Amino acid sequence: MKFLKSRVLLLGLLSVLPAAPAFCGAPASEPPSFKNTLSEAGLAYGGVRPFITGKDYRRGSWTGARPAFWTLLASDGPVRLRLELTKNITPAQAEKTMTERFLRIDALYSGGAAYPGMVTTEFEVPPQLRPKDLRTGPGERKIKVLAATPRMTYGAGSEDLISYRGLLGYVYCGKGSMLAQIELFYPKAGFKLEDALKEFDQLVCASPGGPAGNGKPAAGGK
Repeated sequence: MKFLKSRVLLLGLLSVLPAAPAFCGAPASEPPSFKNTLSEAGLAYGGVRPFITGKDYRRGSWTGARPAFWTLLASDGPVRLRLELTKNITPAQAEKTMTERFLRIDALYSGGAAYPGMVTTEFEVPPQLRPKDLRTGPGERKIKVLAATPRMTYGAGSEDLISYRGLLGYVYCGKGSMLAQIELFYPKAGFKLEDALKEFDQLVCASPGGPAGNGKPAAGGK
């Protein structure tokens, strides 16, 4: 009888003792930094913004010989960066892609633009919302200055539909035959063109071999 009472008392004491922490093994590794991810893609960032990688979506083998695609989104507070990368593409194919992309953007603003309201109407897009071309000289990397919606799309025809202003351009890297479409977005109230261009130029090829040489930005568009 005493043995049973002692056992009950022992079990009662054990029930109120704190449980030992479960062994979790080694701590989870941190996700790769933005600069490391860029390096894997074949690009380098020389700026000081602490970009954090967001969407990272790859299609095809980035180390293979066939065309592969990589969508990469990053942010630093309200500043957004979107990269659309294509691997194993020839310089001629890259030039065609750049030209066609610029033409498609210009087409969004040709003629009238639809404004969604109770009754959809069409009107001329005001000049301040139309894309502007920069660096269009021989050998320069063409860049478009654009207004964008909250979803970072183009073609909006009214200021109240605009949340961002930013830049769109390209870098072609000879090593890996990789074309990078670069889009940099700032909140429209804080957009300063000179600062945006300096930031844009911090994205370059990770190693020598591009048409511009020494990993510098390659010319894009005509």
